[in-house]
Parts: sequence; C-alpha cells; structure tokens
Amino acid sequence: MLTLQEVAETLDVHYMTVYRYVREGMLPSVRVNRSWQISRADLKEFQSNKKSSKKTPSKARHGGRNVADWVNRFESRLIDGDERGALAVLESALRSGRDIRSIYIDIVLPAVLQIGEKWCRGEMDIYVEHRASRIVIRLISQITPRFARRGVDRGTIIVGVPEGDLHGLGIAIVGDLLRCEGWRVSDLGANLPAHEFGLAVQNSNDLVAVCIVVTMSGALAETAKCIAAMRATGDARAKYFVAGLAIESQNHAEKLGADYWASGPQELISSLDLLTQKTSQTAVS
Repeated sequence: MLTLQEVAETLDVHYMTVYRYVREGMLPSVRVNRSWQISRADLKEFQSNKKSSKKTPSKARHGGRNVADWVNRFESRLIDGDERGALAVLESALRSGRDIRSIYIDIVLPAVLQIGEKWCRGEMDIYVEHRASRIVIRLISQITPRFARRGVDRGTIIVGVPEGDLHGLGIAIVGDLLRCEGWRVSDLGANLPAHEFGLAVQNSNDLVAVCIVVTMSGALAETAKCIAAMRATGDARAKYFVAGLAIESQNHAEKLGADYWASGPQELISSLDLLTQKTSQTAVS
C-alpha cells in the first residue's frame, strides 16, 4: 500500500491532485485511521487508464467520459460512506458539462440501483445501503436548489410510496427533477396509507398528476387502493402514473387503476410535458 505522498511522487503531481483523484473516486483507495492509502495494483491500473485517455482525447472532452465510470466512482464513494467525496464526483460531472437531469438519471439512480442489487445478492450489509441512501438524499438537497426553475410554477404533482413499501429515495429524486422542470411537488414520502393519498389529492390546488412509485411487489394491492381512493375524492382531470421496479408494463399499470406507466424519470417528465401541451391546445380551442 502507498500513501498519497508516495503516489504523488510516482505520478509527478502535487499531493492535493492525488487527494482530488481519491475524493472524486478516480483512484480507488482505503482509509486507514485518518489517512488514505492506495494499492500498487490500483495505481498501475490508474496510470494505464490515463495513458489510454491521452490517446483518445476527444472522448475526454466536455463530459465525454464513459457514463459507467461516473456511476462507479459515485457508487464507490457512497459505499465507503464518503459524503464529501460523493459530492465531489457530482460536482466534477457538472463541471464536465452534464446537466442536472443527466446527473440524476445517468449517475445517481444507476449507482443507487447497483448498491441495492448488491445488497439483494448478499454482497453488502444493510447498514451500508441505508447509509448510502441517506447520503444521496442530503446531496440532492444541496444540488437541486441551484437548478430551480424561476417564474410561475406549472401546477402541482403529488409523488408518494404506498403503505408496505419503505423506499422513499426514488420519489425524492423524482420530486427534485420535477421541481427543476418547474412543477410544484408535494412529496408524501414512503409507507403512506391509501386514505392519506385521498386526503392529499382532495386538498391539493391546481393538481395535474400523481405518481406512485412502487419498488416492492407486496405493495401492489395497496397501490390499487391508493389510486381508487384518490379517484374517489380528487379532480377527474388529474392523471395517475405508477412507476418503480414493481411495475412491469402499461397493461400492469392500467390493471392497478392508473392512467400511465412511467418506466423511468425521463419518461415521466416527457409524459407530463405532453399532458400540459394537450391541455394548452384544448384551452385554446
């Protein structure tokens, strides 16, 4: 194992440059007490990758770095519980030319999914997964306000997770993306009973749509109850979306009582844009 100073001498760069490589997930490392150490094998691979990138400079310009590289770098910082390092990765991706939508959809969500899959396979302790989720929530609360859309909002979107499903990170990310698009978002959180969804709809002004995110198949029956409760009390013009790993298709969504299935955040955003366009056209007619 090598210290940061030894790596800096090997690479012929400043100590702080190596520190940045470590904190941004570019150079794998382990924390020993209060210092970082790098294995010789990881340093050798890093040097090899640097040489390869010099041979193809066009790919490294303005965010051209492979998306999987950003995802893996961000994931490694989350797994290590390195909040500052995880933020540094996202800041670096923003500087490279990626916008906030790309940050969330192409980097944050894939990294979170990879961590969840590792936990499901028994490759990770649950506390690591929980810690990573909490870090992500704190990070997006720091980043999103910079990209808030100014002016009059486009209407209200309710997002929530049904009773029996405890995963609230997905809707937190979706909600922040929608805020950046100019929507007023009412985030109801996870594990919410059906009648509470009904009350939220009943007491919402200028409601355009509701999106229920379901990751656990055991919560599907409750999802159908939520949609039924909202339709019974809400504005008939509002549209109902379902999303998440537990939803398989548009047909599946309709069986639960929803109008649309959103396979991901990008599709939800596009569908809402289309809805508002149709509404505007109808109003003009």
